[in-house]
Amino acid sequence: MNDRRVVVVIDRDEEVRSVLRATLGEAGFEVHCAATGESGVALVRARRPDTVTLDLALPDTDGYDVLRRIREFSHTYILIITARSGLRATLRGFDAGADDYMVKPIRPRELRARVDGMLRRPRQLTVPPIVTPREPPLMSPRLRGSVRTVPGLRPVKSPALAAPRLQDSAPPAAQDLAADRGYGNSYEHKGLELDYAARAATIGGRTLQLTRTEFDLLHILLQRGTGVVTKTELVGLLGLVKRKSGPDGGVTGSRDPGRIIETHIGNLRRKLGDDARKPRWLKTVRGSGYTLA
Repeated sequence: MNDRRVVVVIDRDEEVRSVLRATLGEAGFEVHCAATGESGVALVRARRPDTVTLDLALPDTDGYDVLRRIREFSHTYILIITARSGLRATLRGFDAGADDYMVKPIRPRELRARVDGMLRRPRQLTVPPIVTPREPPLMSPRLRGSVRTVPGLRPVKSPALAAPRLQDSAPPAAQDLAADRGYGNSYEHKGLELDYAARAATIGGRTLQLTRTEFDLLHILLQRGTGVVTKTELVGLLGLVKRKSGPDGGVTGSRDPGRIIETHIGNLRRKLGDDARKPRWLKTVRGSGYTLA
């Protein structure tokens, strides 16, 4: 049985494909390459990869169209690797469903770090810190009647979502709050249902075609209830930027991660059929972040 992770490389440049094949092969991936968008989409269908790297300048079709076509049938991680720089191109890539964006020339160590970062990114979200009595509860008491975990569904068996082990001396209030969170369960709010174990979201029986990031974003908001989640929190929970090593600190990735969050929220609203001016599900708290309506 082959347990190696699979990556599909879609790039028109033979030299770039060679670099990606060698770099990702050394990292333990089974690598399959395509020089055109059409052959790339076919490879993704056939190989069902864990990760796809995608050039935007393809000889037969636009890379953004290829990305959207892949997103119609696959939730694989997609890393755009392109010569197109600038915020507009980056945001358009995220809008089409990309998980990360990298500008050529390729630096092998950065490539491996970005791919490793995507694969570590919590599609099963990292549990936020335990709420203390000084902090607002994760789930507002007045919302517990409208956002509820669906009975009869088992929690996800995942270490990343396991409830934190409470110390024997932890106050009862903290234990109650941990129980209320229902990590890994499914949620229902105003006809919107999210089943974490199946990674599916529906409205009135209609399945929503969400990207991995959009699904995780919705999961965070349902977990938090009426508590506001800031853009900074979302950037961290979704793993959209990484810390630099070294004395300077700082972050790598987008120059404006807050704008990327706005793009994902906008995409999520569009797929929900929600109206930002009269929200049914997602509400913007100006200057703060987002919450459930």
